[in-house]
Amino acid sequence: MAQELFANASLFTPSEPENLETIDINPTIIEGLILRLMHINTTMVAHEIAAELCVPYYGVAEPILIQLRDSRLIEVTRGDMAAMSYVYTISDAGRARAMQYFEQTTYIGPAPVSLETYNRVVAAQSLKNITVNSDRLREAFDGLVFDEGILEKIGPAVNSGRSIFLYGPPGNGKTSICERIVQSFGGAIFTPYAIEVKGQIIKVFDEFNHVQIPPEEDMRLQGKYDRRFRLIRRPIIIVGGELTMETLDLIWNNEARFYEAPFQMKANGGAFMVDDFGRQRVEPKTLLNRWIVPLEKRVDFLTLHTGTKVEVPFDELIVFSTNLNPKDLVDDAFLRRIRYKIPINDPSHEHFRAIWKIVSEAKGVPYADEIVDYFVEKHMRSHGRPLRGCQPRDILENIIDVCRYKGVEPTVTAEMLDDAAQAYFVKFDDMNYKMLGT
Repeated sequence: MAQELFANASLFTPSEPENLETIDINPTIIEGLILRLMHINTTMVAHEIAAELCVPYYGVAEPILIQLRDSRLIEVTRGDMAAMSYVYTISDAGRARAMQYFEQTTYIGPAPVSLETYNRVVAAQSLKNITVNSDRLREAFDGLVFDEGILEKIGPAVNSGRSIFLYGPPGNGKTSICERIVQSFGGAIFTPYAIEVKGQIIKVFDEFNHVQIPPEEDMRLQGKYDRRFRLIRRPIIIVGGELTMETLDLIWNNEARFYEAPFQMKANGGAFMVDDFGRQRVEPKTLLNRWIVPLEKRVDFLTLHTGTKVEVPFDELIVFSTNLNPKDLVDDAFLRRIRYKIPINDPSHEHFRAIWKIVSEAKGVPYADEIVDYFVEKHMRSHGRPLRGCQPRDILENIIDVCRYKGVEPTVTAEMLDDAAQAYFVKFDDMNYKMLGT
């Protein structure tokens, strides 16, 4: 049953609107988009206009173009028998109407979908439809060195679809674990380029945080679908110290006069990770208070600049990650609201070797147990330094940089390890401070 639900969620495809009667937004929104687009370009071919708006030509773009032509807001300058090949030019009256639309918003791009459509699409692809079992989780974590016991803790946490608190020393792969969790969800989801709410445009698709699926990689992109949507990998959005309360609400661009969706809305269908929790410019308690309703009700409330509240889906896994002691951040009452608390500890000597070997193979550097043991004994244990999962990568990258500078093949020697360790582990003694003039 779980696999069936997963398959249905994976194969969901938003239907292409057939005509103006079945499209989910007011036709005047499309009219405004066409006139703003033509105001910028002056002359365009009919099928290019439909392609820019990501709507079908027949049934949606064509009747509006005919209406604009009959109103003398645009004119046909040339064309043959096929209406799709007509070349349209905007008239002076059309430019005047376009300026009126520009006063409302400067948004130009794919036509938005309605909030109702967005809600249905998120629900159809919801994490609630996915059950991650041991085999799927283990497959997603393949190639990552970790304590086997972690999977037994992560599995139930992932299936809860609510919140996870990862804590422990820095450099041990908390971010990598979050990425593998999203990978275990599998599949790709459709997200709209933009949505329309009460006459306002909210841009959802994010070229930086969303990874689009190429047409050749998914059969759904070969047939008919609502092209106002983008097919993306299930998102993982990571924010750190830059997170503020303002960035968790709709971001109004006063000049462009449309909104940018907040991080958590862009993360729907995937995961939203608050990295370095406790180091934000907002108090941890204030931040957790913000999540109480979304975590419990699975909906979020956003505010338009007019003061109107908008209810949107909250369908994502929230991951808090910190290097600090959780009890130093929030009290027990708040920790209880976070369902799963999972410690991510320093690697053992054996795991440290395994990590070093994986990194060596990935970077084309010779590996031997003796290399790792030498480094651990001389530069870690003798100085009382803890082993961290990031150290093999950092040390080997330092050595590779040196080899490139010297023009030699990447190799690892005791001398190179000593030099890399000296550059990596900085220790200021009294003499150093005096030399720095402090």
